[in-house]
Amino acid sequence: MNVESVATKHGITPAQVRQLKKAMEITWDVIAHDWFGACVGGGGEYESTEEMVAEATLDANRIAQYSGEDVEWVYKQEDGTRRKNVMALGQDTWRAL
Repeated sequence: MNVESVATKHGITPAQVRQLKKAMEITWDVIAHDWFGACVGGGGEYESTEEMVAEATLDANRIAQYSGEDVEWVYKQEDGTRRKNVMALGQDTWRAL
């Protein structure tokens, strides 16, 4: 996947994909060591790295806490409703080149 295909799939802009990727990278850099320590077996219960990183960074809005990015749009759509595919968005974004 690339940035444009993620944007199209999830109905967001390429700039938002890049912002999310940056926020996830910053957050993962901060929490990865603790995350692996908390996950017995080094996170082996996940089917993919993308799944693990998406959950670690997006669950409980950790990206806002650690990245300093304004990423409220990740959780809410433009009309104010809750985005239903946050984990899929995170996985696709992490996978994007």
